Amino acid sequence: MPIRPENLHRYPRDWPQISARIRFQRAGGRCECTGHCGLTHPGGRCPAVHDQIHPDTGSVVCLTTAHLNHTPEDVRDENLLAACQLCHLRIDHGHHRVTRSLTLAARAAAAGQLGLLPETTLTRTEPPTPPRPTRDRAPAAALHQLPFPEPEQETTPMARISVKITPLHPDGTECTHAVRPSGKPRDADSGCAGRRNYAVVCNACGPVGEPHGLRVLAEPAQSAHRDHHKAALAPASR
Repeated sequence: MPIRPENLHRYPRDWPQISARIRFQRAGGRCECTGHCGLTHPGGRCPAVHDQIHPDTGSVVCLTTAHLNHTPEDVRDENLLAACQLCHLRIDHGHHRVTRSLTLAARAAAAGQLGLLPETTLTRTEPPTPPRPTRDRAPAAALHQLPFPEPEQETTPMARISVKITPLHPDGTECTHAVRPSGKPRDADSGCAGRRNYAVVCNACGPVGEPHGLRVLAEPAQSAHRDHHKAALAPASR
């Protein structure tokens, strides 16, 4: 595994030679892990071989030298183990967690923050539910004793009042043709004689007053007749 720069001074000068001897002379280029990583290997020993495909990870094996006591200064043969990347990482997993926690605590202390709290198991407890107060309640009345409002009498809906302005031909009939602003028909073959007057027609009262020569003159009569109906309906709606 790569050596971190801050730990480089902890390794002896001849560490490359020591590591090569453990990996290739003693181990023969094969991982020596026999369960040190916590896994059960077929045959008792990890089958990973240097520069070959790892049977479990599928990546190329790069044999490394692991320190069983995680102390780089201790280079005794019994403390060194030729290991593939997978076994080496699993062997150092617990040590990496401890060193990472110490590193984070040191950074927090350097930044003036509180140190890391010790790991504790927090158990969430819900507050007890207070007892509900008991009250003397009167017995519920039977349904036949409850006062129900009398049903309202059905009323016949009133027809909607509509007051419109209807264009008229010179003979007094309604004009529904398309006309020009001058009142003349746009289609000469439509049989329309043109618009002459505008009548205010109420669907309840019929024609209101006399026809008007212009539409703008009929609009005040339309509004006045509509207001008349509104005033007549106002008392009934109260």
